Amino acid sequence: MSMKFAKEEASQILGRLDHMAASIQDNHEKWNIPFVVAKALVNSIDKVADEIETASMGPESLLKRQVHTFAKGGKVVQKDADEGYMDTFNAPMAPIQTDADENSYMSLFKDDQSQAVETGKSTTGRPLAP
Repeated sequence: MSMKFAKEEASQILGRLDHMAASIQDNHEKWNIPFVVAKALVNSIDKVADEIETASMGPESLLKRQVHTFAKGGKVVQKDADEGYMDTFNAPMAPIQTDADENSYMSLFKDDQSQAVETGKSTTGRPLAP
């Protein structure tokens, strides 16, 4: 049996799923749900939401939302102790490692302009990126 959702119905369902995931994220400690369990629940809810969005609105809708979410400040929220490399996702153009003899010119790349554009504002206060 195949069910189809109208885009409006799908948007309402996706909104409820997002609300559920946000409630779990915000209240898991209060509800005595271990972080690992809460994370698994939220990830499962997000996966179902992605599947519903793809099925009802097409794969381009999911891709467009993912790009929009990242452009609006998608940052690394959590990392394990052995995942120092994850910080590179917050500043993708910054040098990860430099050699001693490269200090003079590699220091020019420390100001990651991709990060500055994503989160920066013009002199008038308007965001540089949508």
